[in-house]
Amino acid sequence: MKHGSCDFSLASLPFSSVNDCLLRPARGRDEWDGLFARLPAPAIVQAWAYGEAKAAGGWRVERLVFERGGQPVAICQVLVKRVLGLALAARINRGPQFLASRPVADEVRAVYAALRKRWRFGRRGLLVLAPGLAESDEHRQWLREAGFIPRRAAGWCSAVLDLTEDAAVLRRRLASTWRTQLNGAERAGLVFEVSGAEADFEWMLARHQENMRDKGFAGTSPDFLRALWERAPADVFVCRVLHDGEPLAGMLVFRFARSAEYFVGWFGPEARRKKAGNFLMWNALLSMQARGCERFDLGGYSSSDGYGRFKQGLRGSEYRLLEEWVAF
Repeated sequence: MKHGSCDFSLASLPFSSVNDCLLRPARGRDEWDGLFARLPAPAIVQAWAYGEAKAAGGWRVERLVFERGGQPVAICQVLVKRVLGLALAARINRGPQFLASRPVADEVRAVYAALRKRWRFGRRGLLVLAPGLAESDEHRQWLREAGFIPRRAAGWCSAVLDLTEDAAVLRRRLASTWRTQLNGAERAGLVFEVSGAEADFEWMLARHQENMRDKGFAGTSPDFLRALWERAPADVFVCRVLHDGEPLAGMLVFRFARSAEYFVGWFGPEARRKKAGNFLMWNALLSMQARGCERFDLGGYSSSDGYGRFKQGLRGSEYRLLEEWVAF
């Protein structure tokens, strides 16, 4: 069976049962997208297009469905590195993801037991797992019981804004200083625009590359961003702030299922003085709300850096996931 970059046979992925949980490959994109759309809190890194963009960079993608009682309870996208046809290592980022908003404990434990059984005795190489589980000692205990080993890599931290709420409600919830800065930016004559055009995407990609070079950091690969845009051009948006026709700041936003996430940003030399960041972030989330999104993820942060504290000023619902674990 072959779907895009995913190439597998059912014989190579046998049904396995652990504690009443069955694991099987997804039956193509239609099933995956249907289940993904049911997730109460989908993760960008588990979206089909995200996996396809990773496949363009040399990863092999496996998409797994976990079932109990004949019904799917969780899904998981796995990125696999192979050498000479042999699985060397695999990575799961923010998964498995559960279809229930509050899965019961034995369901969660059964899913992770099934996952652990698939990566045992070294037959599939090393599995690096960044679980889609909230940070808690109870969840750590469940993973240890399943046979996973913790490693020193911090878990993901971000916040989500509920776009089903009215804009006025979201605005009242902003931190007072953040809201004051937004008010000032609006009085300064800034202009917001959102585009899906290729030329604007290439402009944003160039700003991202300049930003990494000038500030000396390694961000999201431009090759990956281009691959993502090529595979989901209707879901990659370039948001910009202009003053007197000149761009002050920009960002890429990716839409998936009923969610959207801030992905890559650029801020020019005048952006801070004119509070373009506040104006950009606020209008970007409103533009995604207008496009039917119900959630806006701020794209991760650390409260120890300035930009993380800036994001916290939007007063979204913060979440922290477990650190990384391994199995082999």
